[in-house]
Amino acid sequence: MVMPDPARSWACLIGVSTYPRDDGLGDLPAVPNNLDALHEILTDPLLVGLPDDHCVVIRDPANVQELALQVEDVASRAADMFLVYFVGHGLIDPYVDGRLYLATSHALQDRPHFTSLAYDDLRRAMLSSGARSKVVVLDCCFSGLAHGTMAGTAAQVAGQLDIRGSCVLTATKNNQLAKAPAGAVFTAYTGQLVDVLRSGVAGGSELINVATLHEQLLYRLRSAGLPEPRISGSDTIGRLSLARNASWRPAGAEKEPVNLADPDEVYQLGSQLEARGEPTAAERLYRRAISIGNTEAMLMLGVYHQERGNDARAERWFREAAGSGLPNGMALLGTFLHNRGAVGEAESWYRKAAEAGQSQAAELLGELLERRGDTGEAERWYRAAVSAGRVSAMIRLGALLEQRGELTRASSWYQRAADEGNAAGWTCLGLMCADRGRHGEAEVWLRKAVAAREPRAMINLGVRHLERNERAEAVRWFREAAEAGSTDGMVRLGKELRDAGDTAGAARWFHLAVQEGDGHAMVEVGRMHEESGDVANAEDWYRRGIRAGVEIGVVALCKLLITRGEWDEAARVCRASAEAGQAAGMQMLEILLEAEAKRRKPSVGRTSPRQRRLD
Repeated sequence: MVMPDPARSWACLIGVSTYPRDDGLGDLPAVPNNLDALHEILTDPLLVGLPDDHCVVIRDPANVQELALQVEDVASRAADMFLVYFVGHGLIDPYVDGRLYLATSHALQDRPHFTSLAYDDLRRAMLSSGARSKVVVLDCCFSGLAHGTMAGTAAQVAGQLDIRGSCVLTATKNNQLAKAPAGAVFTAYTGQLVDVLRSGVAGGSELINVATLHEQLLYRLRSAGLPEPRISGSDTIGRLSLARNASWRPAGAEKEPVNLADPDEVYQLGSQLEARGEPTAAERLYRRAISIGNTEAMLMLGVYHQERGNDARAERWFREAAGSGLPNGMALLGTFLHNRGAVGEAESWYRKAAEAGQSQAAELLGELLERRGDTGEAERWYRAAVSAGRVSAMIRLGALLEQRGELTRASSWYQRAADEGNAAGWTCLGLMCADRGRHGEAEVWLRKAVAAREPRAMINLGVRHLERNERAEAVRWFREAAEAGSTDGMVRLGKELRDAGDTAGAARWFHLAVQEGDGHAMVEVGRMHEESGDVANAEDWYRRGIRAGVEIGVVALCKLLITRGEWDEAARVCRASAEAGQAAGMQMLEILLEAEAKRRKPSVGRTSPRQRRLD
């Protein structure tokens, strides 16, 4: 058996997750996960290996004609294998021999012939393809009706089925409803399909063919009491290999070097393999661990892909780990989403992880709530994290109390952190001493923190030097903080270098901070683009900074929009910021509205201070 040639093979993945609210077709929230996971499998060089652009994903198609043309276009490109997958609702036309339709996002149950893709049209696109083998996978209600319709007439299929043929895999029999369990990561059929393709078949051959895949799905779904899948095909289609078997090991291979069920052993060996420059071996190890049910290995694989810049695959594994109930997976997914600017969804996952007892998530949730102004709930989660032994949460709790003016209680939390040997606690005690005029004591605490390489202490020493106009010393401390990994230090160093005319050096540090998800750095990159006259890129970076939660990005973006005369868009940005409770948005909106009123009704006289602030 050989795999289809990736360079001459194509796949088209179609999924519909949302439907008209008043038509009785329920939404299918698992559909995006289905599409993402199958795209990852089909483009994974260890499994199927299609080039990314050979795996076309069509999400929530609305127009039937456009969908049919898209499928036909992809079909025309395939020369070896062409695979079509559909997940969504299947509809029956009661007036035309129970014909099967694949529901679009604008589907109407009583009029599927006008609002959904007829399976006959999908069949027509498949038969028009010059691919040597054709596979249809349907995860929808009544999908069994598709069986027997790929053969066509003798004239239609002449010369096409003499080598490998065509095949239809469906989630159900003719009269059955497909299952999409509430709250599950995947729909029932696709969940098993993904698991077989990704985890492999223990004791199987090197490649997974169509027949083996169906046998595995039939056994798993029947055992779970779910609708039984069906398969039909022509010629030798059952021997068509779809993916490499992730669980396969050569005959005579040594036994596993670690206990695959032990997350610690898998992590240690995987890290060693990566350090030795064997990332592929590490990835195979993680996959074998997942194949026997070690869900912690999903996190390892997520981190593995994230470190290599493949965020799409990293997110996929984090989502599956979170969806499997792993609190650590929920926390990592929350952090991933937060760094991408999806703050609302990040909060949801932090909360689920925190409620499951994950202490880091409790602390991160508290930080997010505090930024939003929900200090009461933030304090509750900080205390939960402290109770679980997180010393860093003592610092956050102390800072929250200090902002409220409860200095004695704040100092006691800083002291507790300092007593635990936490350098950030020393820094906070030093800053509190400085605020109270005890500069000698402050210097002692800050120097102690600096000796422990605590970035905040370095930054504060740098700020003190700037206040004394000792710029060289300030830059030295900012650089120390930046090299210690502080994004605040990177941004401050970048600003000083830019002011000194070293734009290349400034850009380098700003971009390093951006890679760590720092929103302030994104805004500074935007300013550099604006200063160079590249306003399009400047706008893009300002918007990234805003999505990362940096209020100063609102001010920068609004000023840019106003200079282009886009007053309405500037007002929209300010209003969105103000509605999110951001002070910068509220202030800018007030200024903008007043300036807009004066712009529309010019008057003689002096401009107001607020007007001048927009100049």
